[in-house]
Amino acid sequence: MRISGTIAVAFVTCLAAGATGAAEALPKLVGQDYGKARAALLRQEWRPVALPDADQCMAGDKRCAGRPEMYVCAGTGLGQCVFVWRRKAVVIDVMTEGEERPVVRYVRPRKD
Repeated sequence: MRISGTIAVAFVTCLAAGATGAAEALPKLVGQDYGKARAALLRQEWRPVALPDADQCMAGDKRCAGRPEMYVCAGTGLGQCVFVWRRKAVVIDVMTEGEERPVVRYVRPRKD
């Protein structure tokens, strides 16, 4: 029983280390203007992802114009948008708020 307990502890420790590594790999963009955050993502070799089921950017909407990574933008007063990015096997959602000056509110791994 002692050996299996030691193996279980080692297994959980490895899982926790892997989860920490994945979280640390996410870019730190919260609070940044999306234009600056987008430039930083490109410099860090993240690539925009154009999903086939993404909303269409409405004419004149500066939040998503020229940004193929836009997945969805809400028409509500908060002006929230989700943009999708990929680097190697990691795909992330970057959510912004703001119509005139979108600011990054979160970055998280994308769940398909």
